[in-house]
Amino acid sequence: MNTHCEQRPGNGHVHGHGPVKKAARKHAIVCPYCREEDEVIPILYGYPTHAAFMRAERGEIYLGGSIDGPTAYYCKRDDREF
Repeated sequence: MNTHCEQRPGNGHVHGHGPVKKAARKHAIVCPYCREEDEVIPILYGYPTHAAFMRAERGEIYLGGSIDGPTAYYCKRDDREF
């Protein structure tokens, strides 16, 4: 496995390559609680920019706080991180 291009959970970036586009995903992330994928969004850790606040208001990302946590995704349907 090439760790140089490995995606780091929660930050939406591939190391050294900028943002990951949705089309680049090979499969959708499925919530382990409801087994659905349509309400799953990535968790953004760190200090959010104005653009990140706007994305969070639109429900595109979930703000996870300033310190990286153990979870990378959030299910809006179940209101749970995983």
